[in-house]
Amino acid sequence: MPIRFETMLYVFLPAIGAGLIQTATGFGSGIFLMLFFPLFLPILQSSALSSLITLCLSLMLAWKYRRDIDYRASALPTVFFLAVSGATIHVASRIDCSGLKAYFGLFLIAVAVYFIFFAHRLTIKKSVGSAAVCSGISGVASGLFGIGGPPMVLYFLAAANDDKMKYLATIQFFFALTGIYNAGMRAVSGILTADILPLVIPGIIGLWIGKAFGIMIVNKINIEQLKKVIYVFLAASGLLTFVANI
Repeated sequence: MPIRFETMLYVFLPAIGAGLIQTATGFGSGIFLMLFFPLFLPILQSSALSSLITLCLSLMLAWKYRRDIDYRASALPTVFFLAVSGATIHVASRIDCSGLKAYFGLFLIAVAVYFIFFAHRLTIKKSVGSAAVCSGISGVASGLFGIGGPPMVLYFLAAANDDKMKYLATIQFFFALTGIYNAGMRAVSGILTADILPLVIPGIIGLWIGKAFGIMIVNKINIEQLKKVIYVFLAASGLLTFVANI
């Protein structure tokens, strides 16, 4: 079945914003893409497309920051994440997900409320327990919705000891590793299918444009203000998604 031009545009335009956001903040591309993709794709296919496009960006950024990657800090959370995410994708591919969009709306609201009101009040120490908890929550969210970044932001900020470049490099490396695994699991489970793959092309083009803008303005904008705008938009989108699907 041929892909319509309008559908490619629906992927291309959000991908520009996703590339800018993740380049500037280290995460958020999946959140941004999943505000739009469920409008024209089923939730599991939306998460598959979002994850595949985000994987391309993570690979780009991990390579760019490769000298600052803390490989040891990424090892343990990667193991936990792969186990939980793989199991979640396997289960999701075998159950009725027709009502999942309403829960996804609630999930978006919860993520937005957390980052607006609580993220700066919580501190996490680097430990086996915190790696397991953050990676487990991230694995479930990523497996269902293609959004696994928020819990890992807390963990890798703690692991990097406020070293901005180490944080950016290590979290992108983590996203790249887990993204490759998740893409393979979704393909094996029948969620990631050949008819979705052409949509990755406009997504990658959009990411490249967004990434270029992100690099240009990263030192010229107030990141905290940008984040607040994103999360208010996130909460509003989650509320609309929930109301439309109950």
